[in-house]
Amino acid sequence: MNATATPIQHLEKAAPPEQPQDVTPGSEQPCAGRFTAQRIAHVDDDPDIRDTVKRILNANGYAVESYQTMNDFMVSLLHSSSPPDLAILDVMVETMDIGLEAYVDIRKRFPQLHMIFMTSLGQEIRPYFTNLSDEWILIVEKPVEPVSLLSIIRSRLGSTAPEARMAASA
Repeated sequence: MNATATPIQHLEKAAPPEQPQDVTPGSEQPCAGRFTAQRIAHVDDDPDIRDTVKRILNANGYAVESYQTMNDFMVSLLHSSSPPDLAILDVMVETMDIGLEAYVDIRKRFPQLHMIFMTSLGQEIRPYFTNLSDEWILIVEKPVEPVSLLSIIRSRLGSTAPEARMAASA
């Protein structure tokens, strides 16, 4: 790797991971034959936050793929035949601004992928997004209440609660 390249520019050369860390086996399958769970990727270096978010989202019908590093997520994303419906990204995982670098790369390669930043920095990171995108950047400050997180995710995905989708398809 040359001195000016970022780690993200070289991810395509990496082999895809066997399986995302913390994936619930089979969680991407149709639930009781009624609907396919929306897939959410979550990147955070704190195992307690990854576990908590995964529990909240799984309990509400979402299939969650958890990643400890942005590199793991990016490799998986680049080798996936279908990206997740939403990505929840931490700003500071491996480095101070890897989340921002990943955002730019993801936006170029996967413009349809919805993203949310969940960070302990809160709104302090907003200036870093100046001139990066015309898109409304959603920043959630840690810790976030489960009801608020679910509301934000449903709003971002333009979806109703999984229970409502199941009832509508019955």
